Amino acid sequence: MSSNKIIGIIGHCSKMAKSILIPLFEEAGHEVIGSDTNNLAGLTNREVVERADIVYFSIMPIASVASVMFELIEHARPESLWLHGTSIQNPAKGPIKPVLLDERLLKKKVDVGYAHFMVGPKVKSLRGQSVVYGFYRLPTESLWEGWLVGILRSQHCRILKYSPETHDKKTAGSQLIHMVMSLIEGSVMKKLRLSVSNTLQMAGPPGWLHLYGAYRSLGQRDIIASIIVNHPHSMVIVKEAIRVLRDIEVAYKQNKESSIAEIAEDATKDVPEKVLRMIQRSTDWHIRLEGDMRSGAVCFVFSKEENRIGLLTEVLKVFDEYKLDKTSCMAQEMPDGGCAFNIGVKADINDLILKEACSEVISKLGGQVAAV
Repeated sequence: MSSNKIIGIIGHCSKMAKSILIPLFEEAGHEVIGSDTNNLAGLTNREVVERADIVYFSIMPIASVASVMFELIEHARPESLWLHGTSIQNPAKGPIKPVLLDERLLKKKVDVGYAHFMVGPKVKSLRGQSVVYGFYRLPTESLWEGWLVGILRSQHCRILKYSPETHDKKTAGSQLIHMVMSLIEGSVMKKLRLSVSNTLQMAGPPGWLHLYGAYRSLGQRDIIASIIVNHPHSMVIVKEAIRVLRDIEVAYKQNKESSIAEIAEDATKDVPEKVLRMIQRSTDWHIRLEGDMRSGAVCFVFSKEENRIGLLTEVLKVFDEYKLDKTSCMAQEMPDGGCAFNIGVKADINDLILKEACSEVISKLGGQVAAV
């Protein structure tokens, strides 16, 4: 199997393709071609599947994926790989599995599977993020699996392998429940005319985290709508949520605090203690970081050309020279090769000494202050 491949992306103008897929494959040294309904002057879907070694389907809405695939089967390149990145393996409105198991693809020895990136296009970097993949002709060994895993490992992401059925069962917890709860949380906030900004200012750490997650999901309305309508486990979750809300209602009317406590206790009793401790440690870290950033922080952004080993040490040295006490400090590599340093400080954010220190950092090391 030659190292250089032609990657064809169906839907290559999508945000996911531009932010995640194209950079991923090009960085690995492969040629990327694509087609998209938003670029009718470019290649057609047929031209892409006829030329590409690997075809990746990045299509919305979810219900359209299977039909687009089906129309292209006769044009598939022999011994190629077809992958899709859809959030659901077998959508209620258009199951994908029967299409990818079509006998015509098998006769052409086209391998078929999925690679679901558990991030949105805003994240851009895959480092530390979860990617779930699998193949449809299990237990047959995929000739392409090593290639795919190698590409993903190069990005230092978390790689999980599941059958399509297991994928849908597990995303009921990792995606679907959160999306349903986000709709409930946002709708109740709106109904009660509660200001999100005011609530964030007043809320304790659990409130921050809930609202951050909920409104980030609500900002992707088309995606959550498509997932909820098409996911095979949606009705189970909705019915169970209604049951729990009714139990809470009964407990409230009967003034039974113990019943509410029992619901909370029952929800955690099967969670391993090791997992609960991990959640506590991670939450504590986020709380401390959030608190320090809220109380006053400076964000320095450096370009790829300015980024180098030892840069953070040099920035912090300037702060030490100005006798500025620091709280949390977070250094983050950016997808474009640059970096950002968020430095929490005990000094007032408008302190003249702090401003002088920031000016000296920029004068000596470059970069710019993105937020103060």
